[in-house]
Amino acid sequence: MKSIITDIEKLRQPAEPLTFLTASGAKTDEGTEIIESIKEVMNQNPDILALSAPQIGINKRIFCLRFNDQIKTFMNPIITKKRGLTIAIETCASMPGKEIVIGRPDEITVVYYNEEFKYEDNKLIGIAASLFDQQAQILDGVLPFELGLVSDIEEDGKIEEADLEEIIPFYKDTFLPSKLNNLKKTIEADEEATKAFKHLKFTEGVI
Repeated sequence: MKSIITDIEKLRQPAEPLTFLTASGAKTDEGTEIIESIKEVMNQNPDILALSAPQIGINKRIFCLRFNDQIKTFMNPIITKKRGLTIAIETCASMPGKEIVIGRPDEITVVYYNEEFKYEDNKLIGIAASLFDQQAQILDGVLPFELGLVSDIEEDGKIEEADLEEIIPFYKDTFLPSKLNNLKKTIEADEEATKAFKHLKFTEGVI
């Protein structure tokens, strides 16, 4: 059975799309094997609600989400629209013993291929939208700690809902502006990053 990668540096590389539609028809063997590997790890760890292929050492754009007693698969997923924002507490399988205070969309519109290799579009809300957003970012090499406030459960104890009353203002008024300012400086100092940033913003606008 595959093990969950907790070395964050190994997850920084964006995952590659799964190519299964060919001129001679669908080639699903590789995708099926990856899905089975992800589900095997999730079945052995029932507390895990979301897990991607890169988190078990497979650099492909596939992840699974747990919906009650079902584990659903999303291949080559794309978020086409986000709506609303909730700042909440989440965990990540590759960051054991950590909790992250982070902003996630309340509602998203998505497109993907399911485990039967059929194209679907869907709208997700609440926890499903949050988990999908987290996993889509991991596929892009962006980990939750880069976007949120991280707390060590062993050192700090679990974050309670009451604690959010103090944490959220800090997250909004101090953490986010500081993070964005640092990223802006990095982009401005890197000509290639600036070009990429402008291109992606344009692409995002078109989408």
